[in-house]
Amino acid sequence: MKKTFLSPFLARDRRVSDAAAELGCSINRMLYQVRTLLAAGLLHIAHEEPRAGRTIKVYRSVHDAYFVPFGSTPYDTLEQRVTVQGDPIWAGLIAAYADALRRSDRHGHLIRRVDGAVTTTDQLPDTTPNGQALFWSDSTLMIRDADARQLGEEVRQWYERAQMMGASARHDSTARRYLCLAAFLPSQQIRS
Repeated sequence: MKKTFLSPFLARDRRVSDAAAELGCSINRMLYQVRTLLAAGLLHIAHEEPRAGRTIKVYRSVHDAYFVPFGSTPYDTLEQRVTVQGDPIWAGLIAAYADALRRSDRHGHLIRRVDGAVTTTDQLPDTTPNGQALFWSDSTLMIRDADARQLGEEVRQWYERAQMMGASARHDSTARRYLCLAAFLPSQQIRS
C-alpha cells in the first residue's frame, strides 16, 4: 500500500472527492483505495455529513502518525531507500542551483585559501535578479563533537522554523516554492 492514498486522510478529515482532487485521480480510484484502507484498519469514518439523498462520509486515519519498520519496506538496504527517495530532491536542488548561477552570470569557481586550506566554491548571489532569497553552501568541516552538537541543534531549530513558515503559507497565493535541505552529519571518512 503506497502512502500516497493514505496521505490526504492522515491526521485530518477528508471526503473521497476532496482526496481525489488533491491527488489528481478519479473518484472511483480513490473510493477503491479508501475501501482498501478501511479494510486494512488504517482509516475510519470520522463523521457523516447529511444531504439530500445519501449522506457524505468523511474519513480520517485511525492514527495521526505511523511507524513503518524498515523490514516492511520494498528496499534491500537503507542506502537504496535514501537514494530512491533522495534522487528527485537532489535533482531539483541541482537544477535550481544551476539556474541561480546561470542567471547571476557567475559561472566559474572562486579558488581561495581559508585557514591554510585551499577551497573552491561558486559565487552564488544572496538573491535572484527578482529579489528572491538564495542560499547554498556545502562543505566538510573539522569540528569538535561538542560544537557539532550545538550547531546541529541550531540547524534543527532553523529547519523546524522553515517548516512552520511553509505550513502557514501553504494556501497563500503570494507564496513561492523554495527547495530546502538541511544536513549536519558525522562523516564516515577517516580523519586526515
